[in-house]
Amino acid sequence: MLNSACRFVALMVLATAAAVSHAAVAPTAISSAVVSTRQIVDAMASAGIIVNADQIERLSEVNRAASSATMRVVSVSDRTAGTDTIKAKLRCHDNRECLPFYVLVHGVDSANTTQLGAHAMPAKDGSLQNVVRGGDHATLVLESPHSRMSLPVICLQSGMRGQTIRAASLDRKRFYAAEVVAAGTLKGNF
Repeated sequence: MLNSACRFVALMVLATAAAVSHAAVAPTAISSAVVSTRQIVDAMASAGIIVNADQIERLSEVNRAASSATMRVVSVSDRTAGTDTIKAKLRCHDNRECLPFYVLVHGVDSANTTQLGAHAMPAKDGSLQNVVRGGDHATLVLESPHSRMSLPVICLQSGMRGQTIRAASLDRKRFYAAEVVAAGTLKGNF
């Protein structure tokens, strides 16, 4: 009886090990798409840097969660001394779509980059700048047709004007979806 019980346990251990090893190598289906050079060129153009696809050098392959994700330029470095190459940092408009990534842009003339400067935000009017960052304290103004209430919150995501971000109460017991109005000010409905 004891010998058959030991064989049964040994058989179960082997079956479990086989199932775990099979699950470890089983492919998982994750829908993602590679950021195209066309998207990078469009993002550079919206930042005021006119380039063509031949000038872009990707430093790595970048995947995005949705095929409709749009890119934006976060910062642009100065041209490297003696070269006509700049380094640009890009990311998806929605931070959940892709991680930030860098590209090199070759053959850029000084007229394209003088107004940008090192690590400057690309939009002249500031509309693309993040005005709140994850971890910042802000005031959330909740409005309804009959009342208005403001309360202190912590931003859980970075965001620019007009973007909807997540925020939490200071004790982190309540969570809100709020629109960024200005630095330190969010707007929501209840």
